[in-house]
Parts: sequence; C-alpha cells; structure tokens
Amino acid sequence: MELQKIIEILDSDFDIENIKDDWRWQFDDLFIKKSFESFRKPGRNTGLMIKNSDEVNKIYTAFAPSRYVLEEIHMRGITNTLLVVKHPFDWDGRRNGQGFIHFTERDYQLMEGMGISVYSLHVPMDKNRNDKIVSTAYAFAKKIKLKVEQEFASDGHNPQVLIGLIGKVQEGKLDALAKRINAVLDYKAKVRKVTDEVGRVAIVTGGGFVPELVQEAKNRGVNTYITGIITPNSSEYDKKNYAKRLSEINKIGINIIGCSHYLTEKWAMELSIPYFSEICKSEFIEDKEALNLLE
Repeated sequence: MELQKIIEILDSDFDIENIKDDWRWQFDDLFIKKSFESFRKPGRNTGLMIKNSDEVNKIYTAFAPSRYVLEEIHMRGITNTLLVVKHPFDWDGRRNGQGFIHFTERDYQLMEGMGISVYSLHVPMDKNRNDKIVSTAYAFAKKIKLKVEQEFASDGHNPQVLIGLIGKVQEGKLDALAKRINAVLDYKAKVRKVTDEVGRVAIVTGGGFVPELVQEAKNRGVNTYITGIITPNSSEYDKKNYAKRLSEINKIGINIIGCSHYLTEKWAMELSIPYFSEICKSEFIEDKEALNLLE
C-alpha cells in the first residue's frame, strides 16, 4: 500500500493537524538530518517523522522505536514497513538512565536498510478513546479491570484532550489492589501509601506523576492514583524538577501506585492492532529489552 495513503488515513483519524506536541529538546543534528521536515515544525512534532520508503508492506506498532524493535523488524526480514510508535524516541527510565534517548547511527542504518518509516502518536494515543482505537488510559483500565465512571485530566499542550480516567476496582484495601496489579503486570509496582482504603481510583498513564493532575484527582474524590513513572532518572530534567514535584504530591495526601512507563502505555499499541489491521496487515512488537529495564 502507498505510504502516502496510510499517512492520510492516520493524520485524519488521529486529528494530527490539531495536535500540539513539542520534542525539539530531543532533536540532535543527526535527527534533523534524517527526519521528515514537517515533523520538525515548532510545536507540531506528531505524525510521520522518518520516511524511508514510498510503499508499506506491513505496519508494526510499538511503545518506542527502540534498537530492540528495529532489530526485530530486521530479523523478520520484511522490507518497507511503517513503525507506528507511542513515543518518537526510546526510553530509559532507570535511576541511572537518561529518560528519552537519541537515535544512534546504527538505528538510522537499520531503518534505511530495511525501508522502515516511523510515525509517532504520542498525544493522540493518550487522548481518551475506547472504540477501534484504544487509548493508553482505557487500555490500561481494561488490563487492571477498572470500571470507568468519568474522564478527566487535560493534556498540558492540548486543553481539549482528556487523558485520564476515574472509576472503581473490586478491592477495598490498597495492599490487595497492589498485589493483584503485581500479578497482572508481572511487576512489583511502587506504592506510596497514605491510607489503607482504595476508594475511587484514577489512572493517568506514563508521566502522570504531576502535582496538578494528582490534585485534580483528589478534588474529584479520588483516593488512589495510578500512573507510570514515580521515581527519578538521571536526566537533567529530573535533577532539576523531581524533588519539588515529589514534595508537592506528598502534600496532597493520596495513595500513589507507579506501574512503570512501559507497562502502563504499551497496551494501547497492542489493543489498537484491529484498527491498524483494517488499513494494512499489522502486528504489535513487544520490546523484551524494555521489560528487563523497567524503572
């Protein structure tokens, strides 16, 4: 299928024209040289970011365009593919990790050699949807069996985009909820406990450890807030901002459960495969290296 036709469908279905997102802080000289010009427009860093073929034989979806994912596509031997990712750059959120990381020369060689084009859906996959496209919050809610009651939490760059959910789970006690989440995700969730009672539950996936969003949840009667990243990495951003953010959230007084960036957001890319399959043959790639490096 022609890449341009696929891009037209995705741009329309995900309302790319009206989405604001800024990744310029992550653009190095090599990315500027290799990336698609329209992706680099100030505040418009969404959509097609790397183009290496005019034709698409298969769509792959993934959490990020990591080396592992690119190597997987290479090993499968299918050329001229479109990699649709939640994040335009790979993530290393470990305490000694740098957060989002740049592409390497080897990454560009893999993409060019295999004809891999890359399309980024950072904000659009966060935007609450639960139809053919399953957003990050709705996908994670399905995974942990949250009975959704309402949507909340505006994206910082896009006030019209709600990215969070509030609802109820079966457990009444926080320890029981954390234990079930650990089993479901095969991961030991990080818990900041204020009270034994679960109460109403809010979900804001990924980087939802934000005082303003936590406070909004508390104001809406939420007792337990579930997100992805609640520990710092070694990026300059966290060095400057994490301590203040943690202090402000601690003052709010609400249970916090951190389930990692990857494990709160990869489900959207997996559960939305039926949508992408209507456009072209599609498959989700599990980043097994990311699973071994969870923050």
